[in-house]
Amino acid sequence: MIKFFRRIRFDLMEKNKTVKYFKYAIGEILLVVIGIIIALQINNWNEDRKEKLKEEEILSYAIENLRSDSLSLVNIIDNANAMLQVQNDLISLSQGKMEESEMTNLNAIRKSEPNQIITKKNNLDLPNKVRSQTLKKSILAYFLRTDGLEFTITNYNELIEQKVRPFLGQKKLLNYGVDLSTRGLFNSNLINTARFFLEFKNEEIQQILFESSVKLHIIKNNAERMLGENAALITLITNYLDK
Repeated sequence: MIKFFRRIRFDLMEKNKTVKYFKYAIGEILLVVIGIIIALQINNWNEDRKEKLKEEEILSYAIENLRSDSLSLVNIIDNANAMLQVQNDLISLSQGKMEESEMTNLNAIRKSEPNQIITKKNNLDLPNKVRSQTLKKSILAYFLRTDGLEFTITNYNELIEQKVRPFLGQKKLLNYGVDLSTRGLFNSNLINTARFFLEFKNEEIQQILFESSVKLHIIKNNAERMLGENAALITLITNYLDK
C-alpha cells in the first residue's frame, strides 16, 4: 500500500503536475489523520473496556463482602437482643416481677461484641474506583454508617472490659475454676448466681448494667438501619453491573 502511494506521488512529480500533487498530498495527510483518529478511538475503547472489567471485578468482590456484612449484622442484632433480654429480666427481678430461679444466661452481661464488618476494611478505596456518582454516594453513606456502628461497638466493649468484668472480679462474683473445656466459654456457669443476686441489690452494679443496656440499644438500632442500607447497596450494585 505504501509503495502504491509512493508510485503515484513519483508519477505526479515526474509529469510536473503540481496542483494534482498538492491535492494528493492533502488527501494522503487526511488519510493519515483519519487513521490516527481511528487508532486512538480503538485504543480508548480498549482502555474503557479494561477499566469496566476491572470495575466489575472490584464490585463483584464488594458484593461478596456486603453479603458477609449482612450475616454479621444479623448476628449483632441477635446478640444485642439476647443480651437485652437478660438486662430486661434483671430489671424485672429488681421490680419483684421475676424470681431469681427464672434468670438464665447471666454470662451475657460480661460478653463483648466482636466487630466483623469487613466491606470498608477490605474495600477502603472503593468509592474512588467506581464511575457512577450515584453508586459512589451510596457506598460513602454505607461506609459512614459502618463508622457509626463500629464506634458504638467500641464504646460498648470498653464498658464491658473496663467496668463490668473488673467489677465481677473485684466482687468475687465469678465461679473460679469452672471447667470451660466441655461446654464452651459462654455456655459455662461463669457467674456465681447466689453472690451476684446479693450484689445486684446494690445500686453500683445496677448503674453499670443500665449503661451497658443503653449502649446495646444504640448498637441494635444502628445495626438494623445498616442492615437495610446493606440490602439496598447490594441491589444497587447488582443492577449497575447488569446494565
